[in-house]
Amino acid sequence: MDVSTVVPLRVLGTDVDVHVAGHEAARLAQTVRERWHLALRDDPGGETTHVVRAALRAPGEEPPPWSRTETTVQDTDPARLLQRLTQSITYEVIGARTGDLLMLHAAGLAHPQTGATAVFAAPGNTGKTTLCRTLGGTRAYVSDETVGIRRDGTITPYLKPLSTRRPDWAHVKDEQAPGEVGLTAPVATPWIAGVVLLRRDARLTGGPVVEELDLLDAVLELTPESSGFMGTDGPLRWLAEVLERTGGARRAVYAEVEGLEPLVAEICGRERA
Repeated sequence: MDVSTVVPLRVLGTDVDVHVAGHEAARLAQTVRERWHLALRDDPGGETTHVVRAALRAPGEEPPPWSRTETTVQDTDPARLLQRLTQSITYEVIGARTGDLLMLHAAGLAHPQTGATAVFAAPGNTGKTTLCRTLGGTRAYVSDETVGIRRDGTITPYLKPLSTRRPDWAHVKDEQAPGEVGLTAPVATPWIAGVVLLRRDARLTGGPVVEELDLLDAVLELTPESSGFMGTDGPLRWLAEVLERTGGARRAVYAEVEGLEPLVAEICGRERA
């Protein structure tokens, strides 16, 4: 019998139920609710709902007898478990949306009234979460991980916790509730207003160096920063259409994320064509 506590989420346009069991399950479930507060939904269960199971084990405790065909995460350390849970939810929903969303590994911030969204694509550990934390207070949070673009140019938010690397533990990130740093969910439907490829260079002096990319270079650089790309019908054409609709992509090389504020403001201030 399943005696787990269920935390129902809606992430990247996908219903996911997190079943929490094991040691201190009630406390862990409450922590998951707090970290994922912007993605909570009211209705657990359903035929199309995806299930991810999580268990915090006491040292020496046997893991729950869950099916190996289900997505499960187990650990004896709470911080490490929360990070693995976020990763597992991300893999689950990316698999679910492959083919019907163009998914970029990117941060997204939107104008709170118009939904115009600045999308900043980059590999991991290059400042996407820091950008959201630093420049997102007056804007709507869309994601610090995956921006899902529909065919019509609107965006499906991924309102996950902020994943911040810990200085005392190199291989574990803290999962922070967006609301703790003043981030809020979009009210207006987000739509893609501009795309920027980020590159951080601590040696750079002065403000960011921003350059326009031609269409081919932009497609070549963005393709590695995508998910489920080859499982999508006509992905190169779709990506090219997105870039043409938004006036092309730019590359921004920066040292301090605060220097990107004018770029975020300019993109979020655009009107939809």
